Amino acid sequence: MSSSDIVSLDDNSIVINDLPNDTEAAIRYIKTLLPANLKDTFKYPPIVFIHQLYDIVHNKTLINKELDILKKQCKIQLLTIGTSDSSSALILYEDYVKYTIKIYPDNCCVKKFLNIILPSIKSFLVEKSTLQQKFKLQQYELTELINCGLLLIRNQESYWVSFPSSGNFIKRFIEGRKYIIQIIKRRKFQEILENDLEVRCAKVSKIKELGFKYFLHEIKGSEDIITMNTTSGCLLRIS
Repeated sequence: MSSSDIVSLDDNSIVINDLPNDTEAAIRYIKTLLPANLKDTFKYPPIVFIHQLYDIVHNKTLINKELDILKKQCKIQLLTIGTSDSSSALILYEDYVKYTIKIYPDNCCVKKFLNIILPSIKSFLVEKSTLQQKFKLQQYELTELINCGLLLIRNQESYWVSFPSSGNFIKRFIEGRKYIIQIIKRRKFQEILENDLEVRCAKVSKIKELGFKYFLHEIKGSEDIITMNTTSGCLLRIS
């Protein structure tokens, strides 16, 4: 390691390469928005949507560049939420492993998938031939990974990388997101102050399960709404 890789502060040395980039910092911030009970019960893994990052960092080019870096460093696992051939979400690799092992602590196929296969493919899509030829997976092992929710069938020749309980998570997320959008659409001029919206959502179970701010960052980042600063606070309007 060269001296240019170290920055000195008083008597302490900080390795710059170990510091999170802006995108990783945003990912870790989004994680903090999820209710504590989800983290404690492992009901869902801490999924982060790429649109959420767009609302925080405000530089799509930088985010995409830094996501590529994080992917090469095996710090994140990209995911597709639904059945799309584009990555719409991600999870920190450490969280993916922790969540999956908690659910399947003694499954040899799962451990092989987490420790050997995922770090090598670095993608959310994998060909069946790759799994069979490169990683020597037998059909029963593929079936096991599908049953555990780690692979979703894309077609006869390929799979999407997924996670346990992905169906329940996607359902809850879509329900909560739709609820918030409908509240705004039903308002006069299809706009509402952010504080008023938060109050409206405070006791709604489908919002509380993942957290209001968690949904709001994704909706803002997707540009389904536009925001304006007013003397009364942030105004949200359907775009």
